[in-house]
Amino acid sequence: MIRYLAFTVIAAAAWGQSFEVASVKPIGPVEAGGGRSSTGPGGMGVGCDGHAPQVEGNRFTVTTTPYALITWAYGYNKTWGCSYVSFANLITGGPAWVRSERFEVQAVIPADAPKYTFDEFMRGDATQLEKMLQNLLTERFKLAVHRESKEVPVYALTVAKGGSKLTRPSPEDKKGFGMRRMPDQSNNLIGRKVEIRDLAFLLLMTTRRPVVDRTGLTGEFNFDLAFAPFDDSSAETTGPSLFTALPEQLGLRLDTTKAPLDGLVIDGAEKPSVN
Repeated sequence: MIRYLAFTVIAAAAWGQSFEVASVKPIGPVEAGGGRSSTGPGGMGVGCDGHAPQVEGNRFTVTTTPYALITWAYGYNKTWGCSYVSFANLITGGPAWVRSERFEVQAVIPADAPKYTFDEFMRGDATQLEKMLQNLLTERFKLAVHRESKEVPVYALTVAKGGSKLTRPSPEDKKGFGMRRMPDQSNNLIGRKVEIRDLAFLLLMTTRRPVVDRTGLTGEFNFDLAFAPFDDSSAETTGPSLFTALPEQLGLRLDTTKAPLDGLVIDGAEKPSVN
């Protein structure tokens, strides 16, 4: 059963932080615009199509859906990321075009505002920029939302019996994480100088279910995790399953459970006028 606890309506414009100037132009439906499919195997979460934002100096530019803008504006990328939110259905309500149509946003950040990098923004560490996006969505898309706590099925990431096998990075390691398919068609998750939340994100992209960090581990780690494809039992591959590989290789495990996650309900939205 899903439980909802309604909280106060969020009035983003009242936070008083806006772009100096901003242009919003409709691009069209995702497929017509050439975006990546969100419906096929291995696709992105519904509503998460589009290009990565550009955060350079005092400019913010992106072509994507309002749904993706909402996930960034309200800090979901700090813990979950757009696909994470979509798979867990943490943002609900609103008209269908919020998820299916893309818009080009070009905005100028005020000179006295903090200067953020792309990595800071995508990791949810660009608080003032998030507030600017909230105001943009309120002013140009007439977005109205409220928070709800929603209990959903999740995987709890915990330390396995025998302890963690994660390694600490060396000074020469370069920060980054990702996923690749090996020549034998097995999956390989790789992280260098990253936190547990980055591993949890990769596990979400693999399992399509929210992963809640309950390891108690802090700081940065290196990891390499190889396992057979999670969702294709017909593939001719060798290697252990994800649930076997995780404790054997990293000293961690995934347990099926439920947890209350912070959700968002779209109460209303309107297509912006062309400017």
